[in-house]
Amino acid sequence: MRLRCLMLDESGMIMRAIVKWGILVVFIGLIIVEVGPPIWIRIFAVQNVDDVASAAACDYRMYHDEETARETAAEKLRLMGHSDEEIEECVVEFLPPGNVGKQTVRVTVVKYANTLITRHIEQLKRFARITTTKEVNIGEAR
Repeated sequence: MRLRCLMLDESGMIMRAIVKWGILVVFIGLIIVEVGPPIWIRIFAVQNVDDVASAAACDYRMYHDEETARETAAEKLRLMGHSDEEIEECVVEFLPPGNVGKQTVRVTVVKYANTLITRHIEQLKRFARITTTKEVNIGEAR
């Protein structure tokens, strides 16, 4: 009742403006909290996938063993803070397929954005899935 009285007189106009601006600030803050993590993860994922692909290519060039290169890529992802679930979904492919000499490594890295909504609603987790792919020539890997 008291809040309604404040909203009806002149001071109520000021209170109404304060309430509207407060709601607007909370709404914009919520949007930033929900949209920010996927944007940041997408920006940093490009560098991460490049590092992992280069590490796998260098390891393959040194040992000529695909499994060792995959383990190196998984260890690199662990050091970057990826969860075991994300590491299991990552793909390391050596091209061309078959028993011929490998020339390139294609790495696909998966990362899930941790937002308020996807943390509490498991069905929406697929919308927070961010994948990045990079292909590196084995002979030119750094």
